[in-house]
Amino acid sequence: MAKNDVEGYLDELSAFADDAKGMDLYSLKKELLNLSESSHVFDNFEKESMSIGREELSQMQNLSSLIKLRNLAREIKNKKEINGKLHSLHFSLNLLKNTDDTKALKNSLDLFLYNSDTKIGNIISELNDFKHKINEVKKHHENLLPKSLDNKLKIEGKYDKHIEKLHSMHKRQKAAFISITKLFLKLAKNHIKNQKRFKNKS
Repeated sequence: MAKNDVEGYLDELSAFADDAKGMDLYSLKKELLNLSESSHVFDNFEKESMSIGREELSQMQNLSSLIKLRNLAREIKNKKEINGKLHSLHFSLNLLKNTDDTKALKNSLDLFLYNSDTKIGNIISELNDFKHKINEVKKHHENLLPKSLDNKLKIEGKYDKHIEKLHSMHKRQKAAFISITKLFLKLAKNHIKNQKRFKNKS
């Protein structure tokens, strides 16, 4: 990505981040630590998707949905890796803010713009995929509910609680990512302006 392309890309990203209220670096660090501590939500959901009693299992209307649900739970479990990626980007923001070293700045920009694990476009895709998978879970969960009202309410209550926690996790990851993006845009544009100013003087 050439320098002019980088500036254009930063302008495009501004539209993505402008409407959201952002966190400062310190608040962001606290939220990312809280997200990491909440990662058990992913493991708990996978365990719950595997734990269904014999009576409920015998009454289920669509066992193929159960298989799909369990596969989705395994895939959703991988979404806790987003937390680690956000931590890496937060660390990179600190570098962008506190250094003028050219190599360190380049490494930070690379993490946001080129690295296959952490570049902005890929994180957006990861978050969109996470939301899509939660919606798929809800659909397949509704398909497999047993005919017995008591068992239906038991399973429905259990899954609704976990789906709500997954939605909350996705919302918090997205909010943290938007804050990271807003801070990155501000810092990256400042560095580009400073470089232009320095070149104009020399």
